[in-house]
Formats: sequence, structure tokens, C-alpha cells
Amino acid sequence: MTGMASGPAGPPGESLPADSAPAEGAPIESVPAESVPAESVPGESAPAEAPPAAGQRRASRLVDIAEAVGVHVSTVSRVLNGDPAQSIRPEVYERILATARQQGYRPNALARALKRQRTGALAFVVPLERNPSWARMQGGALRRASERGYVVMIMEELTEEPKPPGDYRYLVEESRADGLLLATPLRIREHADGMMGAPHVYVNRRGPERGNDVVMDEPGAVRMFLDHAAGLGHRSFALVDGPPEVDTVHRRATAARRICAARGYDLTVRHAAPSEDGGWDAVTKMLRQGPRPTVCGVGHLTQLFGVMAALRAAGVQVPGDMSVVSFDEDQCLAFLEVPVSSVCMPLPELGAAAVDALIARIEGNPDGDVMVREPMSLRQRASVAPPSDGTAARRSRR
Repeated sequence: MTGMASGPAGPPGESLPADSAPAEGAPIESVPAESVPAESVPGESAPAEAPPAAGQRRASRLVDIAEAVGVHVSTVSRVLNGDPAQSIRPEVYERILATARQQGYRPNALARALKRQRTGALAFVVPLERNPSWARMQGGALRRASERGYVVMIMEELTEEPKPPGDYRYLVEESRADGLLLATPLRIREHADGMMGAPHVYVNRRGPERGNDVVMDEPGAVRMFLDHAAGLGHRSFALVDGPPEVDTVHRRATAARRICAARGYDLTVRHAAPSEDGGWDAVTKMLRQGPRPTVCGVGHLTQLFGVMAALRAAGVQVPGDMSVVSFDEDQCLAFLEVPVSSVCMPLPELGAAAVDALIARIEGNPDGDVMVREPMSLRQRASVAPPSDGTAARRSRR
């Protein structure tokens, strides 16, 4: 597992000199957690300020703003921290804000954390996969967290070493994060205990305990794929997807089986590793073992490359002999030898919704499970066409 801090870090702050101490009850400016020196302990004198390096601009401090405006540092602190009890003339208030902007002042993270008894950080645990879809979801989470005044720490979990959700509780208990965004739980016994005692939500996965899930409409995506292909005349479908222990895979496969059974369509489901080799193996076995479906949906982007290679090696033309649709959208699909159609899922919106749901839990306002349905669309490219006459005839003779 690797950890990576994401989001801008605040500039170093400084302890206030004794003659500039804020009035009683005013917020205290302090040093960000990541830059607190060992000697800067309350009750001890701070070392003399080191001069900035040549060409390096010193970070703006409350005392700098106070001197520029001509007010006490405690007044600046009250204004910049939004103290509702402040009684300051409007023109002074505006001058303080304008000066802070001009000097590039940033609030001190540690001071805010001490005041609010929160770290201002969220931990996002994601599987370590070569899939740009995760980057789009993380981007949505990072943007929303920034808007809400939080930073996000991304932690990647090795897929071959899945950890139970409870293994990450220490991040909250040790005040490293205020809450957890968990995108790694699996449908296995070892993960059945879930997570208790720490604010958390499950992202793109349903967790073992209900009420904390933020997921997309996977059955709706499957229905969109089936409706599009059926509208072109397809009645024989295949789904190549990842391991059934992954919740998104389970929901796609379950929806495909249910809808195809209700409509009288043929369906072949192949579970394989979420990799190029997995896609290759799944299609190779499918072509070898039975009648060939006329259209194939692929759950994982890296599987798709293996699927296309296996079809090409077997002499199966796309889309002439078999149409292909990906459930992972990425711009690279437009640049393949045969540009591949895809179901475009609301991944940035999923990340943003997960952050909102987690912050609600941190603030003591949980609002139950969240289903993100929009925007979802079918990105049509060149990999889907009506079934050929020969393929349709072979299916009809069964």
C-alpha cells in the first residue's frame, strides 16, 4: 500500500510574539501539522525566524496584515476566521480582506484543526489498478473536497492483498484523517465485519453494512447496453467482466442475467482477471466452447484490449462478426484500430457525491445510501453494428 497526499499544502506559519498575542477568545494562529518543529511546543520559546532563501518570498502572516492595515493582530484573526462576535467598521473589514488577498495569505491548517478538533483531511482508499476510470472518480472527489475545505490523501491498496475495511480505522483514531472513502471492500467473508466507529462511506462498492454506500447505477448501464444492441437486432449477448467478488461486477452480471432472461435473449457471462490477459483468456475460451454471441460487453478497460486482440487473432471481425461495447469510457478508445463504443459512467459525479456523503457523516448528518444515476450516456463509435446475415442465420438454426 502506498500513500500520497493530494491537494495544496498551507504555507508555514509562525508563533506570535508575546506582545502580539490575540485577545481572549480569538483564534490563535499556529503552524501547520506537517511543519511543526520539535521545539515549537506550547510553553516554550520558538527559535528565531530563519530568513527566507534568496529569491524566495516569505509567507504572509497575520502580523504582516495587521501592520499593513494598522490594526491589532487579533482583529485580523477575527476577520479572517469569520468570528461572528466581531464588531469592526465595514471599511476596516474590507481593507483586511483586500490586504490578505494582496499578500497571498493562507489560513493556518493546524490552527483551524485545533479549533474545530478536525484534521481537514479525508483518506481515499482505492485499488491499485491501471485503469484511468479511477483517476476520473478521484478527480471528482478532489475537486469537491477542495470546495468543501478539505484535502484528500490517496491510499492505493494492492489488489492481490485486499485488506478488510476495518484495517483503515486507525487513520481516524490516530487523527490522520476525519473520515474514510473506501473503494476496496470485496464480497468475501474476510470483509464481512465492515467498519464501525469511524465516519466512512463505501465508494463504487456496496459495503457489508448498509446505509453508507455511494454507487452508480450499474443495472442502468447494462440496460443501456442491451437496449442499444437489441435495437440493432442483436439477441445473443456476452459479458466479459472481472471477478464476481467485486461488487460492481456482481451488480452488472446480475442485471444482465435478469434482463436477458426476462426478454428471452441468450447470454454468456465470463469472469476473468481485470487485465489484458484476462480479456484474452475469456474470449478465447468463449469462442472455443460454444455458439458465438453477436455482441460482447466488456466490464474493464484493460480487459477490453485483450478481448480485441483475441478476436483479431481468431479472425473475428469487429463489428462485422461481433460487436463490442466497453463499460469503461476513456478517450483512448477513439484511437484503436476499431474505435470502441462505450457506456460513459458518471465517475466525477460519483467522487463528488462520496465526499459530500462523508462530510455529512463527519458532521453528524448521515443521509443513507446514495445512487448516482446521471449523467450516463452511450458513446457511439465504430465497434457496434447490426448482426451480419450469416451470424443471425447461425443463431436461428440453434
